[in-house]
Amino acid sequence: MADILTQLQTCLDQLATQFYATLGYLTTYHDNSPANPPQNIPDAAPALAKISKNTTSPPIPASLAETAAGGAVQGSGSPPPPPPQQPGAAPSGTEPEDPNLPPQPDSPNTFAARQRELARDLIVKEQQIEYLISVLPGIGTSEAEQEARIRELEIQLRNVEKERAAKARELRKLRVRLESVLGTISVGIYGDRER
Repeated sequence: MADILTQLQTCLDQLATQFYATLGYLTTYHDNSPANPPQNIPDAAPALAKISKNTTSPPIPASLAETAAGGAVQGSGSPPPPPPQQPGAAPSGTEPEDPNLPPQPDSPNTFAARQRELARDLIVKEQQIEYLISVLPGIGTSEAEQEARIRELEIQLRNVEKERAAKARELRKLRVRLESVLGTISVGIYGDRER
């Protein structure tokens, strides 16, 4: 099992990935309404004309501003431009076949259910991160307490190192003794080899 810091880094990476995936889902499958609604929809809210910085007059719809400014141009006898078509919309009577078009938005119920699921996943991941932070060593202790604990651990480490060195010396003595016993047994079984 990985140490707590590695687990915490993994959870943070997963949380960032979840944020990215959530934003991707929300922007892809949301029932978007365009910021500037098309002019061929009669009940759409009108777009506002650009407002100069130092004006005190209320904003007017862009269509009225264009009509006032371009009245002389359109009165010249040229036909009005065709109404703009929504981007990605198929011509009337045909189905969109372009694979580059975004997918159809989810139904409101499906979208709301998936939003709740994504939010729940984010909350669970955040709670995992909070738990990992809470079990980090040193959380909730002062600096002086941590330094005292480090000194205790250093003393314990020195004692364990002394014990290890003593066991290593004892192991060497046992190895020499075992070699002498094996040598004696070898001579006893086979006798003196010099004969």
